[in-house]
Amino acid sequence: MSEGETVLTMKQLTPVRLIKNRFYQKIADAELKGSSAADLKELLGKGRARQGIFEGDLDEGELEIGQAASFIAAILPASEILIEIWNEYLAAKKSLVKIT
Repeated sequence: MSEGETVLTMKQLTPVRLIKNRFYQKIADAELKGSSAADLKELLGKGRARQGIFEGDLDEGELEIGQAASFIAAILPASEILIEIWNEYLAAKKSLVKIT
């Protein structure tokens, strides 16, 4: 995912940042037509977030995501993340010792 692939939308109901999928496009089209909050709520329906998040429907599900998602380059096991953090700490500590 790259920067700009999420959009803040549904501001009339509750602002959410969505991945640009088919459901997002339906919401965007409705907002461009000037749909009311009630119309958007009907389009959203019940269980749309569950459909996207838990059932894995990447096309019609509501997939809320933050702006920082574009910074995720890889999904790593926790052990690798901790090793990376530790190594960065050691490198930073070493560079601080050189400064003082």
